[in-house]
Amino acid sequence: MDRDDTNLPQTVVQELAQLRQQIQVRDQLVGQLSTELFRMVKTHPPALPASTSARSASESIPSFQAEEGGLRADLSRLEEQIEFYQGQIDKRDVEITRLQKSCQVLSERNQLLETIVQELPEIYKQKFVDRLDVVKSKVQSLQTENRRLNSALQQVNAQSLPEAGGAGKNLALPAKRNALNPSKPSDTRPG
Repeated sequence: MDRDDTNLPQTVVQELAQLRQQIQVRDQLVGQLSTELFRMVKTHPPALPASTSARSASESIPSFQAEEGGLRADLSRLEEQIEFYQGQIDKRDVEITRLQKSCQVLSERNQLLETIVQELPEIYKQKFVDRLDVVKSKVQSLQTENRRLNSALQQVNAQSLPEAGGAGKNLALPAKRNALNPSKPSDTRPG
């Protein structure tokens, strides 16, 4: 407190103290703001040139216009490139869709072929069994016919040699005799 404050009433002294406190707070805030402003200016320099006189502003207008024209040209080139690339992307999207459909069709066909390949052994086994049954039945009928013909031949042999008695048992059938002795002729001529 100053010497002048002693002569003042108590309420005025209190008000002065409050005002001094507010001034100190404002000084601190101003200091903080100036520090922050200095830091921002240092990291992000201003876009406009330092001299903002009317003459320098009128001189910079043509350069800004030239720069704007260049930027517009760049922008139009970029738009053309974007349109070109968008067309390429659209073409590729169509091709991707076509390839996905083709892949799906081929995948379904592959699954069908896998199913057929898995069923093939059973199909061939069934066909083989069917053909084998036909062959077995033919073999069985041929064996039955062979037995019947063999017994008929034995009856004919037995009837043609009734006088010989036991000698008919030792006679072989003509086909068997030729098969057993191929070097001997089958018909014997009296000579």
